[in-house]
Amino acid sequence: MNFQHAELSALLNNLPPAARKDFLVAAIYFPGFHSTPYHESVFGFGWSEWQLVKSARPRFAGHRQPIEPLWGHYDEADPAWAAKEIDLAADHGIDAFIVDWYWYAGLKILHEQLENGFMKAPNRNRLKFGLMWANHNWANCFPAPLVGPLPPMLPIRHSLEDLDRVIDHCTERYFHEPNYWHIEGKPWFSFFLLSMLLQHLGGEVVVGKAIERMRNRAAKNGLPGLYLGIFTGSSHDAATAKSLGFDHSTTYNFTESQEHRTGVAMDHYEALMRTHAKRWPQMAGAGLPHWPVVTQGWDVSARNHPQEPWPPVRGEWPWGHVIQDNTPERFAQMVYGCRRFLSSQTSQTTRVMVVNAFNEWTEGSALLPTKDQGHQVIEAFKAALTA
Repeated sequence: MNFQHAELSALLNNLPPAARKDFLVAAIYFPGFHSTPYHESVFGFGWSEWQLVKSARPRFAGHRQPIEPLWGHYDEADPAWAAKEIDLAADHGIDAFIVDWYWYAGLKILHEQLENGFMKAPNRNRLKFGLMWANHNWANCFPAPLVGPLPPMLPIRHSLEDLDRVIDHCTERYFHEPNYWHIEGKPWFSFFLLSMLLQHLGGEVVVGKAIERMRNRAAKNGLPGLYLGIFTGSSHDAATAKSLGFDHSTTYNFTESQEHRTGVAMDHYEALMRTHAKRWPQMAGAGLPHWPVVTQGWDVSARNHPQEPWPPVRGEWPWGHVIQDNTPERFAQMVYGCRRFLSSQTSQTTRVMVVNAFNEWTEGSALLPTKDQGHQVIEAFKAALTA
Protein backbone atom coordinates (compact mmCIF):
# COMPACT_ATOMS: atom_id res chain seq x y z
CA MET A 1 0.00 0.00 0.00
CA ASN A 2 1.24 3.48 -0.86
CA PHE A 3 1.12 5.64 2.28
CA GLN A 4 2.81 8.58 0.61
CA HIS A 5 0.45 11.33 -0.55
CA ALA A 6 2.38 14.11 -2.25
CA GLU A 7 -0.22 16.81 -1.63
CA LEU A 8 -0.64 15.99 2.06
CA SER A 9 3.11 15.81 2.47
CA ALA A 10 3.56 19.27 0.95
CA LEU A 11 0.78 20.73 3.12
CA LEU A 12 2.59 19.34 6.18
CA ASN A 13 5.99 20.74 5.15
CA ASN A 14 7.30 17.30 4.15
CA LEU A 15 7.87 16.43 7.79
CA PRO A 16 8.90 12.87 8.58
CA PRO A 17 6.17 10.80 10.26
CA ALA A 18 6.29 10.55 14.05
CA ALA A 19 7.59 7.23 15.33
CA ARG A 20 4.87 4.99 16.73
CA LYS A 21 6.42 5.07 20.21
CA ASP A 22 6.02 8.87 20.34
CA PHE A 23 2.20 9.08 20.28
CA LEU A 24 -0.91 7.34 21.53
CA VAL A 25 -3.95 6.36 19.48
CA ALA A 26 -7.45 6.91 20.87
CA ALA A 27 -10.50 5.75 18.93
CA ILE A 28 -13.92 7.30 19.53
CA TYR A 29 -16.53 4.77 20.60
CA PHE A 30 -20.23 5.58 20.16
CA PRO A 31 -22.26 3.21 22.37
CA GLY A 32 -25.52 3.25 20.38
CA PHE A 33 -25.74 -0.41 19.46
CA HIS A 34 -27.31 -2.02 22.48
CA SER A 35 -30.63 -1.51 24.20
CA THR A 36 -30.93 1.08 26.95
CA PRO A 37 -34.01 1.52 29.18
CA TYR A 38 -34.75 5.09 28.10
CA HIS A 39 -34.77 4.19 24.40
CA GLU A 40 -36.84 1.08 25.09
CA SER A 41 -39.42 3.27 26.82
CA VAL A 42 -39.70 5.36 23.63
CA PHE A 43 -39.14 2.90 20.78
CA GLY A 44 -39.94 -0.52 22.26
CA PHE A 45 -38.19 -3.45 23.88
CA GLY A 46 -34.77 -4.27 22.49
CA TRP A 47 -34.51 -1.20 20.25
CA SER A 48 -31.06 0.15 19.33
CA GLU A 49 -29.55 1.98 16.38
CA TRP A 50 -29.07 -1.38 14.69
CA GLN A 51 -32.64 -0.80 13.53
CA LEU A 52 -31.43 2.17 11.50
CA VAL A 53 -28.53 0.19 10.06
CA LYS A 54 -30.94 -2.55 8.98
CA SER A 55 -33.28 -0.11 7.25
CA ALA A 56 -30.59 1.99 5.50
CA ARG A 57 -30.86 2.08 1.71
CA PRO A 58 -28.78 3.50 -1.14
CA ARG A 59 -29.96 7.02 -2.00
CA PHE A 60 -28.19 7.29 -5.37
CA ALA A 61 -26.25 5.14 -7.81
CA GLY A 62 -23.03 3.92 -6.22
CA HIS A 63 -24.07 4.93 -2.68
CA ARG A 64 -22.39 2.65 -0.13
CA GLN A 65 -25.42 1.76 1.96
CA PRO A 66 -26.27 -0.17 4.00
CA ILE A 67 -22.90 -0.33 5.77
CA GLU A 68 -23.26 -3.63 7.59
CA PRO A 69 -20.91 -5.10 10.21
CA LEU A 70 -19.17 -8.32 9.24
CA TRP A 71 -19.97 -9.59 12.75
CA GLY A 72 -23.70 -9.05 12.34
CA HIS A 73 -25.81 -6.94 14.68
CA TYR A 74 -23.97 -7.82 17.87
CA ASP A 75 -24.75 -6.64 21.42
CA GLU A 76 -21.90 -4.35 22.44
CA ALA A 77 -23.07 -4.49 26.09
CA ASP A 78 -22.29 -8.22 26.19
CA PRO A 79 -18.79 -8.73 27.72
CA ALA A 80 -18.05 -11.52 25.23
CA TRP A 81 -18.60 -9.14 22.31
CA ALA A 82 -16.76 -6.38 24.15
CA ALA A 83 -13.77 -8.71 24.52
CA LYS A 84 -13.78 -9.32 20.77
CA GLU A 85 -13.77 -5.56 20.10
CA ILE A 86 -10.98 -4.99 22.63
CA ASP A 87 -8.77 -7.63 21.03
CA LEU A 88 -9.35 -6.26 17.54
CA ALA A 89 -8.59 -2.70 18.66
CA ALA A 90 -5.47 -3.58 20.68
CA ASP A 91 -4.14 -5.86 17.96
CA HIS A 92 -4.41 -3.02 15.43
CA GLY A 93 -2.64 -0.26 17.30
CA ILE A 94 -5.37 1.39 19.38
CA ASP A 95 -4.33 2.34 22.92
CA ALA A 96 -7.60 3.74 24.29
CA PHE A 97 -11.30 4.12 23.64
CA ILE A 98 -12.79 7.58 24.00
CA VAL A 99 -16.28 6.58 25.08
CA ASP A 100 -19.15 8.96 24.35
CA TRP A 101 -20.87 9.39 27.73
CA TYR A 102 -24.42 10.69 28.19
CA TRP A 103 -25.56 12.29 31.44
CA TYR A 104 -28.72 14.40 31.68
CA ALA A 105 -28.91 15.88 35.18
CA GLY A 106 -28.45 12.44 36.71
CA LEU A 107 -30.14 10.37 34.01
CA LYS A 108 -27.59 8.21 32.17
CA ILE A 109 -28.26 6.60 28.82
CA LEU A 110 -26.16 4.26 26.67
CA HIS A 111 -23.78 3.48 29.54
CA GLU A 112 -24.45 -0.27 29.45
CA GLN A 113 -21.85 -0.81 26.72
CA LEU A 114 -19.18 0.52 29.08
CA GLU A 115 -20.42 -0.76 32.43
CA ASN A 116 -21.87 -4.15 31.43
CA GLY A 117 -19.71 -4.89 28.41
CA PHE A 118 -16.27 -3.29 28.32
CA MET A 119 -15.67 -3.09 32.08
CA LYS A 120 -16.65 -6.75 32.54
CA ALA A 121 -14.65 -8.10 29.63
CA PRO A 122 -11.87 -10.48 30.75
CA ASN A 123 -9.29 -8.69 28.57
CA ARG A 124 -10.32 -5.13 29.45
CA ASN A 125 -6.81 -4.19 30.58
CA ARG A 126 -5.56 -4.36 27.00
CA LEU A 127 -7.14 -0.91 26.43
CA LYS A 128 -7.46 2.28 28.40
CA PHE A 129 -10.79 4.10 28.38
CA GLY A 130 -11.78 7.70 29.01
CA LEU A 131 -15.05 9.61 29.04
CA MET A 132 -16.10 12.33 26.65
CA TRP A 133 -19.27 13.88 28.09
CA ALA A 134 -21.49 14.35 25.04
CA ASN A 135 -23.12 17.38 26.64
CA HIS A 136 -25.61 18.15 23.87
CA ASN A 137 -29.37 17.90 23.62
CA TRP A 138 -30.66 14.44 22.71
CA ALA A 139 -33.10 14.63 19.80
CA ASN A 140 -35.04 12.04 17.86
CA CYS A 141 -33.13 11.24 14.67
CA PHE A 142 -34.08 7.56 14.84
CA PRO A 143 -34.94 8.24 12.01
CA ALA A 144 -35.25 11.97 11.43
CA PRO A 145 -38.75 13.07 10.39
CA LEU A 146 -39.72 13.87 6.82
CA VAL A 147 -40.95 17.34 7.80
CA GLY A 148 -40.14 19.68 10.65
CA PRO A 149 -37.18 19.84 13.02
CA LEU A 150 -35.84 16.95 15.07
CA PRO A 151 -38.23 16.23 17.96
CA PRO A 152 -36.51 16.93 21.31
CA MET A 153 -36.00 14.06 23.73
CA LEU A 154 -33.57 14.95 26.54
CA PRO A 155 -32.34 18.52 27.11
CA ILE A 156 -28.82 19.07 28.41
CA ARG A 157 -28.56 21.28 31.50
CA HIS A 158 -25.50 22.49 33.34
CA SER A 159 -25.16 23.86 36.85
CA LEU A 160 -22.30 24.03 39.31
CA GLU A 161 -24.09 21.55 41.54
CA ASP A 162 -24.55 19.09 38.68
CA LEU A 163 -20.86 19.33 37.80
CA ASP A 164 -20.14 18.31 41.40
CA ARG A 165 -22.43 15.30 40.92
CA VAL A 166 -20.70 14.35 37.68
CA ILE A 167 -17.25 14.39 39.29
CA ASP A 168 -18.50 12.46 42.32
CA HIS A 169 -20.19 9.85 40.13
CA CYS A 170 -17.22 9.44 37.80
CA THR A 171 -14.82 9.20 40.74
CA GLU A 172 -16.88 6.45 42.32
CA ARG A 173 -17.72 4.59 39.10
CA TYR A 174 -14.83 5.08 36.66
CA PHE A 175 -11.77 7.13 37.64
CA HIS A 176 -10.35 4.53 40.02
CA GLU A 177 -10.69 1.66 37.53
CA PRO A 178 -7.27 0.12 36.79
CA ASN A 179 -7.47 0.87 33.07
CA TYR A 180 -9.03 4.32 33.25
CA TRP A 181 -6.95 6.68 31.10
CA HIS A 182 -4.70 8.98 33.13
CA ILE A 183 -2.45 11.68 31.69
CA GLU A 184 0.26 13.21 33.89
CA GLY A 185 -1.21 11.11 36.69
CA LYS A 186 -4.68 12.66 36.35
CA PRO A 187 -7.87 11.07 35.01
CA TRP A 188 -8.69 12.35 31.53
CA PHE A 189 -12.17 13.80 31.06
CA SER A 190 -13.58 15.86 28.22
CA PHE A 191 -16.58 17.90 27.14
CA PHE A 192 -18.14 17.85 23.69
CA LEU A 193 -19.62 21.37 23.64
CA LEU A 194 -18.03 24.43 25.19
CA SER A 195 -20.99 26.48 23.98
CA MET A 196 -23.41 24.70 26.32
CA LEU A 197 -21.21 25.38 29.34
CA LEU A 198 -20.96 29.06 28.43
CA GLN A 199 -24.70 29.34 27.77
CA HIS A 200 -25.90 27.57 30.90
CA LEU A 201 -23.35 28.87 33.38
CA GLY A 202 -23.44 32.49 32.23
CA GLY A 203 -20.21 33.13 30.37
CA GLU A 204 -16.46 32.73 30.56
CA VAL A 205 -15.89 33.98 34.10
CA VAL A 206 -18.25 31.42 35.63
CA VAL A 207 -17.06 28.60 33.35
CA GLY A 208 -13.47 29.31 34.38
CA LYS A 209 -14.52 29.04 38.02
CA ALA A 210 -16.46 25.86 37.21
CA ILE A 211 -13.36 24.24 35.71
CA GLU A 212 -11.40 25.10 38.86
CA ARG A 213 -14.27 23.79 40.97
CA MET A 214 -14.25 20.46 39.11
CA ARG A 215 -10.55 20.03 39.76
CA ASN A 216 -11.02 20.93 43.43
CA ARG A 217 -13.88 18.44 43.66
CA ALA A 218 -11.65 15.73 42.20
CA ALA A 219 -8.96 16.61 44.76
CA LYS A 220 -11.55 16.40 47.54
CA ASN A 221 -12.34 12.91 46.25
CA GLY A 222 -8.69 11.89 46.62
CA LEU A 223 -7.57 12.41 43.03
CA PRO A 224 -4.56 14.48 41.90
CA GLY A 225 -6.84 16.64 39.76
CA LEU A 226 -8.26 16.27 36.25
CA TYR A 227 -6.77 16.42 32.78
CA LEU A 228 -9.54 18.24 30.91
CA GLY A 229 -10.18 18.26 27.17
CA ILE A 230 -12.59 20.06 24.89
CA PHE A 231 -13.84 18.81 21.53
CA THR A 232 -14.06 21.59 18.96
CA GLY A 233 -13.26 22.29 15.35
CA SER A 234 -12.90 26.01 16.04
CA SER A 235 -9.50 27.53 16.76
CA HIS A 236 -11.35 30.45 18.40
CA ASP A 237 -13.06 28.05 20.82
CA ALA A 238 -9.72 26.34 21.48
CA ALA A 239 -8.18 29.70 22.42
CA THR A 240 -11.15 30.38 24.71
CA ALA A 241 -10.76 26.93 26.27
CA LYS A 242 -7.11 27.69 26.98
CA SER A 243 -8.07 30.86 28.88
CA LEU A 244 -10.65 28.87 30.86
CA GLY A 245 -8.10 26.32 32.07
CA PHE A 246 -8.59 23.32 29.78
CA ASP A 247 -5.52 21.14 29.19
CA HIS A 248 -5.98 20.31 25.51
CA SER A 249 -8.32 20.48 22.55
CA THR A 250 -9.29 17.89 19.99
CA THR A 251 -11.95 17.54 17.30
CA TYR A 252 -14.66 14.90 17.07
CA ASN A 253 -14.44 14.80 13.27
CA PHE A 254 -14.23 16.98 10.19
CA THR A 255 -17.30 16.22 8.09
CA GLU A 256 -17.06 18.83 5.35
CA SER A 257 -14.13 19.87 3.20
CA GLN A 258 -13.20 23.50 2.79
CA GLU A 259 -13.87 23.00 -0.91
CA HIS A 260 -17.47 21.82 -0.43
CA ARG A 261 -20.19 24.07 -1.81
CA THR A 262 -23.29 24.71 0.29
CA GLY A 263 -26.29 22.78 -0.96
CA VAL A 264 -24.28 20.16 -2.83
CA ALA A 265 -25.25 16.73 -1.59
CA MET A 266 -21.82 15.11 -1.97
CA ASP A 267 -18.28 15.89 -0.88
CA HIS A 268 -15.13 13.95 -1.64
CA TYR A 269 -12.65 12.33 0.69
CA GLU A 270 -9.62 13.66 -1.19
CA ALA A 271 -10.83 17.20 -0.42
CA LEU A 272 -11.53 16.20 3.18
CA MET A 273 -7.96 14.94 3.48
CA ARG A 274 -6.64 18.35 2.44
CA THR A 275 -8.96 20.01 4.94
CA HIS A 276 -7.59 17.88 7.79
CA ALA A 277 -4.01 18.77 6.88
CA LYS A 278 -4.86 22.49 6.88
CA ARG A 279 -6.98 22.45 10.03
CA TRP A 280 -4.57 20.53 12.31
CA PRO A 281 -1.98 23.34 12.43
CA GLN A 282 -4.71 25.98 12.63
CA MET A 283 -6.11 24.29 15.72
CA ALA A 284 -2.65 23.95 17.25
CA GLY A 285 -2.08 27.63 16.54
CA ALA A 286 -4.65 28.53 19.21
CA GLY A 287 -1.95 27.83 21.79
CA LEU A 288 -3.67 24.90 23.50
CA PRO A 289 -2.09 21.46 23.00
CA HIS A 290 -4.06 19.84 20.20
CA TRP A 291 -4.80 16.20 19.48
CA PRO A 292 -5.46 15.85 15.73
CA VAL A 293 -8.37 13.75 14.50
CA VAL A 294 -8.49 11.53 11.44
CA THR A 295 -12.02 11.03 10.10
CA GLN A 296 -12.63 7.68 8.44
CA GLY A 297 -15.88 8.63 6.71
CA TRP A 298 -19.15 10.55 6.93
CA ASP A 299 -22.61 9.43 5.88
CA VAL A 300 -25.58 10.07 8.18
CA SER A 301 -28.21 9.00 5.68
CA ALA A 302 -28.99 5.92 7.79
CA ARG A 303 -30.57 8.33 10.29
CA ASN A 304 -32.84 9.84 7.63
CA HIS A 305 -36.41 8.75 6.99
CA PRO A 306 -36.51 5.97 4.37
CA GLN A 307 -38.60 8.24 2.12
CA GLU A 308 -36.32 11.27 2.52
CA PRO A 309 -35.77 12.67 -1.00
CA TRP A 310 -32.32 12.75 -2.55
CA PRO A 311 -30.67 15.16 -2.71
CA PRO A 312 -32.03 16.24 0.67
CA VAL A 313 -33.99 19.49 0.73
CA ARG A 314 -32.58 20.40 4.14
CA GLY A 315 -28.86 20.88 4.55
CA GLU A 316 -28.40 20.73 8.32
CA TRP A 317 -27.47 17.59 10.25
CA PRO A 318 -28.60 14.84 9.76
CA TRP A 319 -29.95 15.80 6.34
CA GLY A 320 -26.68 16.96 4.88
CA HIS A 321 -24.10 15.73 2.42
CA VAL A 322 -22.32 12.40 2.07
CA ILE A 323 -18.55 11.92 1.84
CA GLN A 324 -17.67 9.64 -1.05
CA ASP A 325 -14.56 7.68 -2.04
CA ASN A 326 -13.20 7.15 1.48
CA THR A 327 -11.26 4.07 0.44
CA PRO A 328 -9.05 2.14 2.87
CA GLU A 329 -5.96 3.38 1.00
CA ARG A 330 -6.96 7.06 1.23
CA PHE A 331 -7.76 6.65 4.92
CA ALA A 332 -4.32 5.11 5.46
CA GLN A 333 -2.72 8.06 3.68
CA MET A 334 -4.60 10.42 6.03
CA VAL A 335 -3.34 8.48 9.06
CA TYR A 336 0.21 8.60 7.73
CA GLY A 337 -0.21 12.35 7.12
CA CYS A 338 -1.38 12.80 10.70
CA ARG A 339 1.87 11.23 11.86
CA ARG A 340 3.68 13.97 9.94
CA PHE A 341 1.71 16.61 11.86
CA LEU A 342 2.37 14.86 15.17
CA SER A 343 6.11 14.96 14.53
CA SER A 344 5.88 18.78 14.62
CA GLN A 345 4.29 18.82 18.09
CA THR A 346 7.51 18.26 19.99
CA SER A 347 6.61 20.60 22.86
CA GLN A 348 3.69 18.39 23.93
CA THR A 349 4.42 15.88 26.67
CA THR A 350 1.52 13.71 25.45
CA ARG A 351 0.79 13.40 21.74
CA VAL A 352 -2.41 11.66 20.70
CA MET A 353 -4.00 10.75 17.38
CA VAL A 354 -7.79 10.65 17.69
CA VAL A 355 -9.73 8.43 15.29
CA ASN A 356 -13.34 8.92 14.28
CA ALA A 357 -14.49 6.36 14.76
CA PHE A 358 -14.30 2.78 15.93
CA ASN A 359 -18.01 2.10 15.40
CA GLU A 360 -20.09 5.07 14.20
CA TRP A 361 -22.21 2.80 12.00
CA THR A 362 -25.06 5.28 11.53
CA GLU A 363 -22.66 8.10 10.66
CA GLY A 364 -20.69 6.09 8.11
CA SER A 365 -17.42 5.98 10.04
CA ALA A 366 -16.11 2.67 11.38
CA LEU A 367 -12.83 0.82 11.73
CA LEU A 368 -14.64 -2.42 12.49
CA PRO A 369 -14.87 -4.98 9.65
CA THR A 370 -17.77 -4.66 7.24
CA LYS A 371 -19.53 -7.08 4.94
CA ASP A 372 -18.39 -5.30 1.78
CA GLN A 373 -14.79 -4.40 2.76
CA GLY A 374 -13.95 -7.04 5.35
CA HIS A 375 -10.93 -6.05 7.48
CA GLN A 376 -9.43 -3.73 4.86
CA VAL A 377 -9.95 -0.47 6.77
CA ILE A 378 -8.54 -1.56 10.12
CA GLU A 379 -5.65 -3.41 8.45
CA ALA A 380 -4.79 -0.31 6.43
CA PHE A 381 -5.00 1.74 9.62
CA LYS A 382 -2.61 -0.59 11.45
CA ALA A 383 -0.13 -0.53 8.60
CA ALA A 384 -0.18 3.28 8.36
CA LEU A 385 0.66 3.63 12.06
CA THR A 386 4.04 1.98 11.65
CA ALA A 387 5.02 2.32 7.98
